[in-house]
Amino acid sequence: MERSQPDKADLLRPVQGVEQACEHHGQACALQIGTQRWTYAELLAWTQRVAALLTQEPSGQAQAPCADSAAAPRVGVLASRSLTAYGGSLAVLAAGCVLVALNPSHPPERLTRTLHKAGIDTLLVGDEALPALQALLPLAPGLRRVVAPLSLLEPLTAQRAAGEPSLSVRDARHMASPAAWLPPPPPTDEALAYIVFTSGSTGEPKGVAINHGNLSRYMRNFRALAPAWPDDRVASTFELSFDVALHDMLNTWWSGATLVIMPERAMLAPARFILDQKITVWFSVASFAMILHKQGLLRPGLFSQLRLSLLCGEALPMATAAAWAAAAPNSELFNVWGPTETTMELSFYRWDRQQSLEHCRRGVVPIGIPFADHQHLLLDDNGHDVVGAGEGELFVCGPQVGPGYWQDPQRTAAAFVTLPGREGTWYKTGDRIERDVLGVYHFVSRVDFMVKIRGHRIELGEIEHALRRASGSDWVAVLPVPAADGLTQALAAFVALERDDGTLALQLREKLKALLPKAWLPDEIRVLRQLPLNANRKVDRAALAAQWRQSPVSTLNTPSGGPLRESAR
Repeated sequence: MERSQPDKADLLRPVQGVEQACEHHGQACALQIGTQRWTYAELLAWTQRVAALLTQEPSGQAQAPCADSAAAPRVGVLASRSLTAYGGSLAVLAAGCVLVALNPSHPPERLTRTLHKAGIDTLLVGDEALPALQALLPLAPGLRRVVAPLSLLEPLTAQRAAGEPSLSVRDARHMASPAAWLPPPPPTDEALAYIVFTSGSTGEPKGVAINHGNLSRYMRNFRALAPAWPDDRVASTFELSFDVALHDMLNTWWSGATLVIMPERAMLAPARFILDQKITVWFSVASFAMILHKQGLLRPGLFSQLRLSLLCGEALPMATAAAWAAAAPNSELFNVWGPTETTMELSFYRWDRQQSLEHCRRGVVPIGIPFADHQHLLLDDNGHDVVGAGEGELFVCGPQVGPGYWQDPQRTAAAFVTLPGREGTWYKTGDRIERDVLGVYHFVSRVDFMVKIRGHRIELGEIEHALRRASGSDWVAVLPVPAADGLTQALAAFVALERDDGTLALQLREKLKALLPKAWLPDEIRVLRQLPLNANRKVDRAALAAQWRQSPVSTLNTPSGGPLRESAR
């Protein structure tokens, strides 16, 4: 089948793309969750009913459209891997509201901080989120309205009577006819589409705001590169609170394809899910591929039905990429990079089975070059342009760069900057990047992974690369930790290996001596069966740091920078 062409319209809004697809694929399957399926016509009708509810005041009166994007209602979607999660997100955007995805598995205190920070007074809730909602309500006095399935109404009504008389509860299963739906005017480019709340350094959620202009430009850019086809079965692997979940929805539903939701239990056996569900488009964090590679499951030809594979979120080891490409011989493979602040993803590197191994640096696949409608440059440690090949912090400017952090002008001013002699607003990515002689970018590390220890500026990414080589494991992490004197820093290295006879840490140290300067050698090496992963399936460095604090080694720095003790745990 020939690849479908990107949309002819210049820039579409989310619901416009789905409506266009429904005109041509109304009876095709749009969404599959387990054994349940919804056609495009059914999905759009459900979305319009929920959107009609969201455009009414809690009293039932219609809301006037809001022209001020800063004042547009923020609606929380408290749901996971359900019709409410996916159709509900589309309904929020269709209603002209700002989408704030909430993960029901997050602690109630964190959800409460997010509700307060975003100014959310309306929640759209799925059946699966009842425990989270019951825990949340006593902590959220500002919540005015809950739109939920009938099964949730009785406990909610009881809680309202117990102390929440201002809370309006609407039944999401008894909604107005789609014919009664009067859509608001299409949002302007400046109108906010969604806010993604990520962890802040102070523990307070940080809200990354993205407007409709950013989102429309991203969709046009991506669909010019690798759109879904009408007969595709697209896996949805991300939780709704991960912004790329919206990518999967829109790329699928603008194309007439089927979005197949990956259940939580399938996370432990993704290969079986891909095969059983006949998935043709796969987009996930790189750790899925790394786990399959580590387990020896990426057999050549295993995923012959895949035609498009995208891996993101972490540095992609070249050995894992080569194994995935062999397992999916009919698939294009992209390594994907992009900060949340630049609308999902910004740079794509297409894996070439003949040449890409030569393009890799430090054992990691390149991240490619940002989309052509963006400017990008590297600045060295002194703030000077890096001309030609070299390393520096990456700055980007263009239509996918968001307006900043929600109600946080200080943090916005620090990350969204102007540069002398250059026009526009530039996002300071915080990523240390290498540009090779071909102009292709390679991720090195976070700028804040650059530490100064024993008088040396040390790049943690370089140590991790050496540790991968020495151990043969893709699962490694190096962290700065307090030294025994309490005044200086030391380095703790973690590596995941299946077997350890108690001598592996010492063996790895000897191998690292041949790969690293003496001052760069870790003060401690811990061998674990597996490294902890966070909710986004990335290595959880905070958990590793907490583990180290619970049982720190008595590390002292000698004048030569060598450790006095190793550990293998």
